[in-house]
Amino acid sequence: MPPKKKGKGGKKGKKGKKGKGDKGDGDEAAGTAAPSAEPPEGEDREELLAKQLQSVNDELAEKKRRVEELRKENEWLQQEAHQTRVESHEYMSYMAKKTHKRQSTIVSLSDQNQKEIEKLQQEKSEVLAEYEQKKAGLRQLLLERENELAKTKKELQELDEFKKLQADQISRIKDLEREVLKMRGVHSDTLQQLKAQFLKEKSDYQHESDQRITSMGKLANKEAARCLDEHTQMIKLENRQLRHELLNLIKETRALHEHKLRLEDQRKELLREQQYAKDLAVLRSARQHKVLKSFGLLEDQQGEDEPEEY
Repeated sequence: MPPKKKGKGGKKGKKGKKGKGDKGDGDEAAGTAAPSAEPPEGEDREELLAKQLQSVNDELAEKKRRVEELRKENEWLQQEAHQTRVESHEYMSYMAKKTHKRQSTIVSLSDQNQKEIEKLQQEKSEVLAEYEQKKAGLRQLLLERENELAKTKKELQELDEFKKLQADQISRIKDLEREVLKMRGVHSDTLQQLKAQFLKEKSDYQHESDQRITSMGKLANKEAARCLDEHTQMIKLENRQLRHELLNLIKETRALHEHKLRLEDQRKELLREQQYAKDLAVLRSARQHKVLKSFGLLEDQQGEDEPEEY
């Protein structure tokens, strides 16, 4: 577009010269012919530079658009990294809740074991109560036997043949007492064995549960850390690539901007040269006019041209 405007300006300039050129025809036309041959070459160069400038501006706009797209993509990747960190935090919270749930399960099992201990203690109390009841019964039986023994002694005192029966009764009572003591020891040993077995099973189960929970926690933490590290490394790699592309685009943009400045300087220099050519043409015309006037040719020329003006 700028070359067309310059072209119109050149035409108007020629018309103006024709209007004023009535004052001198022959040599003035020859004086202006040489300068008028230079502008088309300068205009072609200016048009070429203008096209190059427009191309550089278009390419610069495209680079700016590409830089904006990369910036938005980088922001999206930053948001994805933040979302990944949030999800990892949620996963760790989930594992913590799951671990707490397992601890609650262990506590509930401990409560159940406590209930079983209480049940065993209740059974022990019942066995002891039964033992005391049997003991009381045996004591009552012993009293009865002692009464019988007293009666027997009395009768033995009266009847010697009953002495053997007395010895048998005493032996039977001793046997019963030994059985009672033996049963008491057996019940006590059984209770101790049950209690020791229960405590051992409880300890083994607690240890196994702790090991499983610890192993699962370590495995989950390791897996979460690995996933987070992989995703972080991937994001870092993408960020490095985007940063490299962004730096290249910035370098290209700077180069284009410098090229644009050089083209603008060339355009200004061309405009100065063009203006200098126009000024030189005007100076030559004025100098030629002065020479003609000094030789008196200009006045004769004006005299001849005056009828034409009317």
